[in-house]
Amino acid sequence: HFSKLETKALSDRPRAAGSRGEERGRAGLHFRMEVGAENSLLDSIEQRRLGVNQSIKQGAWAEALKLALRDAPLASTSAKAKDANAAVVASAALAVREAELAVVVGVLDADEAEVLLKYVYRCLSTPSDKSALWFRWHAALVERTGPGAVVRVIAEVGRTA
Repeated sequence: HFSKLETKALSDRPRAAGSRGEERGRAGLHFRMEVGAENSLLDSIEQRRLGVNQSIKQGAWAEALKLALRDAPLASTSAKAKDANAAVVASAALAVREAELAVVVGVLDADEAEVLLKYVYRCLSTPSDKSALWFRWHAALVERTGPGAVVRVIAEVGRTA
């Protein structure tokens, strides 16, 4: 439960005018996202998906993956946006040939690698016939970033894939 001060601080947050979508946050409090903002976010994810698909068709897997990870909606409260972006990242990651996996991971900067690790954990959280491939991604990412990245990704609150 929140103290009176915390509840007041949450209720005093500025909110945009207009129509809002509503989602439940921790402790049952309602957090709102303006519908227009969610649609804008979904539109940007769709544009990114198209770019990722184009890069995959050209065999530019590292470029596709970097594009998929760009501007990931980690702080968003929109489940639709998170699901849509996870699908884009998964399509880019699964398009990489296993022999190229280490090369592609080597091209990612530290932030991109940690964001990808969040998506790896998200993909591993649901049963799939691709789990073995996600574990290969995990091993390559941990080899590249070290075990500290695992702790940072797991411990970071409010910025999930």
